[in-house]
Amino acid sequence: MDKDAWQIAIVFAGSALGVSYLGGYEWLHFFTYFGSWGTIGIILVSLGMGWLGYSVLTLCHRIGARSVYDLYLYLFGEAMAASLSVVTHLLVVAYAGVMLSQQASNLIDGLSPLWFILLSILIGIVFIMRRWKWIVSGMAISLGVGVLFFGVIFFEQFHVPIPSLGYQMNLNWLVHSVFYLALHTLLCVVVAIPVAGRSDSEKTIQLGVGLATAFFFGLAILGQAILLAYWHDVHASALPTKQILMQLIPLGDWLLVLLSLAHGGIMIATIVYTLAAPVAQRHDLQFVPIVVVLLSMILLVSLVPLALPWTVSFIASGATYCGLLVFVRFIWKRQS
Repeated sequence: MDKDAWQIAIVFAGSALGVSYLGGYEWLHFFTYFGSWGTIGIILVSLGMGWLGYSVLTLCHRIGARSVYDLYLYLFGEAMAASLSVVTHLLVVAYAGVMLSQQASNLIDGLSPLWFILLSILIGIVFIMRRWKWIVSGMAISLGVGVLFFGVIFFEQFHVPIPSLGYQMNLNWLVHSVFYLALHTLLCVVVAIPVAGRSDSEKTIQLGVGLATAFFFGLAILGQAILLAYWHDVHASALPTKQILMQLIPLGDWLLVLLSLAHGGIMIATIVYTLAAPVAQRHDLQFVPIVVVLLSMILLVSLVPLALPWTVSFIASGATYCGLLVFVRFIWKRQS
């Protein structure tokens, strides 16, 4: 497989799943709450993510965009590109921080979440120091482990209920699907732009995004089946896979801690590297100080929800609306 297509597929798939996908909270919140409508939501999100991701990254390839700023320069013009690029950087970094914090707060009862946050950032630092090849390889391994993780849980169950479409018959499932699409596609585009901008052809982007979308769809459907099967145990849980693992194996919560540490650290490394490298190159700045600033922001933001839990929704909403703005503008400009 083309190296660039492989890299796009890996980082796109990781971002589509998110920082804390192993805990299952976002799938529960955006999809499983709505039963079979949530399953339809996963299908629509996968299709939308594939089309938007391919279309935006292809545009970046055509105009030679290597960063979010270059994309915004084309979509919004010089007057808004710089400020909106800064806002996007801040929101993406803040989102990574609050999701890390939320997961850390619910992993091990009685254990300070600060340790999980610090260790995740330390793992991120190790991968950033090893640069891009290590980050991509680490993400590939993490995603492979995720497939095994959910596969083992799935084969331990005997029945997957399929809720009637009469359950949750409203448009909330569609609204939540649109929100997931906007938020995670923004993450996907942010981390994949540097690779897409230097790709040899649009077919490389098509292959990379197609593989990533298929991977996301398969794993999300698997997660949906698991959460539906254990619905009565996990519907009120902030970390549904923890509840399931604790029923299946001794010390299952600690297994989730180890896997989440690795994936969270690699995801932090991916986001920080893909944000910092283009800024350093465009402004002829040193790479390391920019990385230190971004990692410090993640650390500070991740501490805020420990005292103010409502900030998780606030920051996630801000990143979601930013994604909506960008993609609505992209579609509008595409049609004009």
